[in-house]
Amino acid sequence: MTLAEELLLLAHDIRGKCRLAPAELDSGVGGALLSELNLAGRLAVEGAVLVTAGDASAGNPILDGLLVEIAASPRGRTPQEWVTRLRASGLGERLLTRMAESGQVDVDRHRTLGVFAETRYPVRDIVGLWEAQQRVVAAVTTQSAPDRRTLALGALVAGTGLGKAVFSTSGNWRALRERMRDMTQDDWAAEAVRRVIVAERKSAPV
Repeated sequence: MTLAEELLLLAHDIRGKCRLAPAELDSGVGGALLSELNLAGRLAVEGAVLVTAGDASAGNPILDGLLVEIAASPRGRTPQEWVTRLRASGLGERLLTRMAESGQVDVDRHRTLGVFAETRYPVRDIVGLWEAQQRVVAAVTTQSAPDRRTLALGALVAGTGLGKAVFSTSGNWRALRERMRDMTQDDWAAEAVRRVIVAERKSAPV
């Protein structure tokens, strides 16, 4: 699974209820896609802007399309600007549709008073959900050195607001979230997600 798919599993419960607000979820997906490309050595931050590196395919049509978009951008954009741009791209819905086709989630058009009110995505890949959560939890509760991919996912968990859902059964979730933030303070993708979400909250009407 990609980081974005793992994040989507962690963001939904077995009933399909999403633990994040739409803006938080969409920002997290955008950041996860950028983080995936960074782990593959296909992105770098030069100065303050994001640039592509290398010329190999990422092996995923969504990731390859994003690489083309970044490379073709007429002006340099910061990671935060890219997360903001991707938030409105509908990529989260595309990924959830693909995950439904592969059996990772179901699609439940939840009714309220007989009207279709929302679409929920009950998690069916319980093993994938459990493994993703346990990797992130182990990164901050054991002495073992976590791999880069686990740290990237943990940084996104902390940056999107999933810390309570992921860490609450393993101790003081706030302390564990802060430990993860300390361990991943150089993760530019997760920091971009956090900044976009903070800016969104500040601009929301009271």
